[in-house]
Amino acid sequence: MVVHVAKRAKLAKSLQQVIVCTDHEGIVKACADHAIDVCITSSMCLNGTERIFEASNNLGLNDEDIIIDIQGDEPLVSPESIDLVVEETIKNLPKFDIVLPHLTPCPKDNKNIVKVISSGKKVVYLTRSDSPYPFIGETLLKKHLSVIGFSKKSLANFAMLPIGELENIEGVELLRAIEGGMKLMTFSINSDSFSVDTSEDFEKAERALLRCPLFREHYK
Repeated sequence: MVVHVAKRAKLAKSLQQVIVCTDHEGIVKACADHAIDVCITSSMCLNGTERIFEASNNLGLNDEDIIIDIQGDEPLVSPESIDLVVEETIKNLPKFDIVLPHLTPCPKDNKNIVKVISSGKKVVYLTRSDSPYPFIGETLLKKHLSVIGFSKKSLANFAMLPIGELENIEGVELLRAIEGGMKLMTFSINSDSFSVDTSEDFEKAERALLRCPLFREHYK
């Protein structure tokens, strides 16, 4: 699955380099078999954002460099979506610290899907609950797409923050940024991508990949 994500990322026009960050020997071998660059990181990293920060230091990136976190559980992520996140990140930094897209509509009653609660472009909260609740007006749930834009400087600021109370409750790592006073921006994007969180999701992804023209053309 990680190989599929990396190869799709390589099709994006705006990325200068695609690197898989991991501490897992099996992933390192799979990437080597498919000529995908790897940065081996510490097993002490608590989440993907911390892992990417460690990799950014190992690679000697500058504070102004743009880093796109493409999480390895999104096997249907599109190159066009990645390019849009790069565009929005360049456009909105440094007014915002972190840029993340959202998808609508979003399935209800699924704790594995993180929902984005926003006011305008500003992200107010991230939650596994179905929120905001439509008590007065109708609303569509906004699904967090796991393609996230940072500058190296904002990534470093995130890495220095302590784990907050809300992150400990919800298990959503970017809540640490919100609790720490960082500014997150979101925008709507059209995509069929979904994260693989369960065995049912994995089977769904396998079926979807067999119908995907990118899969048939580029990386069987």
